[in-house]
Amino acid sequence: MKRGYFIVLILVLLILSSCAHPSTVVPTPTLTLTPTPVTTTLLIPTPTPVPTSSSDKVILLYYFGSSALGMDPAQIPGAHCIYSATSSDGINFKEEPGVRFSYDSGTQFGITDPDVVRLNDGSWLMFLSLGTQLLKAKSPDSSGTFTYDKSFNWNQGGVSGSYNFDGVVRTFVCYQGGIDVATYDQGNGTLKLGGVALNPPASGLIADPSVIQVDKEYLMFYKYAASPSAPPTEHEIYLATSADGIKWSQHAENRFVCKGSVPGVAYYNGAIYVYYCGLSLKPSVPQADMGVAISRDNGVTFTFSTVTILGKASAGGVDPFAVVS
Repeated sequence: MKRGYFIVLILVLLILSSCAHPSTVVPTPTLTLTPTPVTTTLLIPTPTPVPTSSSDKVILLYYFGSSALGMDPAQIPGAHCIYSATSSDGINFKEEPGVRFSYDSGTQFGITDPDVVRLNDGSWLMFLSLGTQLLKAKSPDSSGTFTYDKSFNWNQGGVSGSYNFDGVVRTFVCYQGGIDVATYDQGNGTLKLGGVALNPPASGLIADPSVIQVDKEYLMFYKYAASPSAPPTEHEIYLATSADGIKWSQHAENRFVCKGSVPGVAYYNGAIYVYYCGLSLKPSVPQADMGVAISRDNGVTFTFSTVTILGKASAGGVDPFAVVS
């Protein structure tokens, strides 16, 4: 009996002790935690970025639509027409509807070699070569009709290549065997000669400049001809460089790019595209109008391809000039 009594007494005391002092129960402490940043690539889908490079643009190629092949295009009688075509791969183009510019010189030397640059107000300027002269036309749209400016007068060099250097448009022209530079006044629409950009070589001549910017350096591609009478199939394309777009020097390695004439260059999606004419006819290969040299290492090495233009209105296309638009 005593053992049972004591067991019962102990159980009663335990029950009473657990109920008599509820306020003595210590609550679990609340911790203040600094949230760990969520890695969005793991937990939250990352939105597709809006393209900020030239990947959402195209190469716009301007050219003289030659009505006959196998002869000097400048000597072809009748109206000389400038066309344009677009490409997203730099090789395969589709001609845009209509004519960008047309001019009939009558019995004179006809226009060739379009040179197109975008001005600060968003409009587009086109120079056309007429021997050692330049004609000028403008358009609000790069693919629209360019209107001839009869008030413009320039006879200090032709076959120009213009570039907008952070708001300053400089036009490089072929003059007396070398390449001169002029500044275009966007206010009054005139050119002012600034001097020599590249001196002519000891023999032959250099001409047909085209400029791009790659990183912090400007590159000028131009043709070399052993003599004024050398045919385009014997011309060569070389490269010059500049840090400011004013002082130019031939590439330190005397960089030869390829055989070709009248280069027109674009920097597109991290690659350099140098368009040229003067292709040699190869046996069993259809004659192409233009070729392109492509460099993906900033002009160190090039690969080569012929250019195709779907829907050409003319027999051939020559004198390319390229912009990214």
